[in-house]
Formats: sequence, C-alpha cells, structure tokens
Amino acid sequence: MKDIVIVSYYCDELGDYFQQCNENLQHFIKFQDLNITTHCKHDNCNRDDLHKTLSNLNDNYLVTIYAHGEHNKIKDNSDADLITIDDAMKYYNNAIVYSTACYAANGLGKEMHRYNCKFFYGYTKKAYIVSMYKDTFIELDNFALKKILQNKDIEPVELCKNINSFFDEKINDMRIHNPMVAPLIMHNRESYKIYKNRQEYPA
Repeated sequence: MKDIVIVSYYCDELGDYFQQCNENLQHFIKFQDLNITTHCKHDNCNRDDLHKTLSNLNDNYLVTIYAHGEHNKIKDNSDADLITIDDAMKYYNNAIVYSTACYAANGLGKEMHRYNCKFFYGYTKKAYIVSMYKDTFIELDNFALKKILQNKDIEPVELCKNINSFFDEKINDMRIHNPMVAPLIMHNRESYKIYKNRQEYPA
C-alpha cells in the first residue's frame, strides 16, 4: 500500500487518548521506514473532508480512525456521521479500514466488507480504556495495525494468533500490577473482529 489516512479527535471524556494513538502510529511509520505516504487529520476532519481525501487515492490504501462509534457508523468530534454503510458503495474501494471505535465492527464493518472494503478491523462491543494505563491500551489498539503495515499479506488466522498472544501477555502483566484492569483488557480481546474475503475472524 502507498497511502494511509489517519483521523483522530480530541475527546472530552478521554482527553488526548485518540491523538496519542495517532502519534504513536505516525512514530512507528516514520521509524520503520515503510515508504508509505501519511495523510493525517487531527480534530479537523468531517465526512466531506475525508471523502475528498479518499477520492484522490488509488486502490489499496489504509484508513485508520480513532473516534467514537455506533453499530452502523463512526462519528466525528461533533457527533456527526463520519463513516456510514452507504459510504462503502462509493468509497473504500479495495481499502483496509482499521478503527478502534466502539461497536463499529458489529454492523458497519460487516456491511462495508460486503461491498468494496477488502479488510476491516474493529470492535464489536464497547472498547475499554483506562487512563492510568493509557500507554498499554495504545499498544493494544495499534498492535494489529502495525502487524498489517509490516506485512500487508498477513493472513487473518496468523494475525489473530499474534493479537491474542499479545493481549494475553498484557492481561498477565496487568494481573500483577492492577487485577481490576485485567478483565477490561480481556473484554477488548474478546471484542475485536476482522473481516476479509467474506469471512470473519475469529470465527
């Protein structure tokens, strides 16, 4: 892939968490020397802006969204629609879409994948974050995406094994540091979903 679009927002509830996820990803791309063009939009991207950017890209690009979601949409910082199921018919052709938005994989991801989106990663349930351990949650939220950037041909089964292993490692660490937080990481582990080639993973 040649391009990645990264969108994030400031959140009154989570503060700069989404922005830090964005910055963590950009830092990874820069120092991995991935030869990919980054189109970054923080706190200044609505649906029209995003569509304008996507219309200038060729097939096989990656869209990453750090925002809030519902079952059938992802929302911007004004609570307006950013991505809806209808968008899949015109945009996201042959795209990889990666979002940590709550619930987005439950309806939106599944439906987008039935159209032109070739790969979708997201959460089917509420995604939990604990501010005291935000660095850990940023690592977890970006882990699968970094694996994809390092190997765009990675198969979902292998990717799931890597994700589960990494989550389990963090769960075990958190049981030592704060046993109250470990179940939230476990919940996120059980909530992620990948759609590719008309299949969903984990099955």
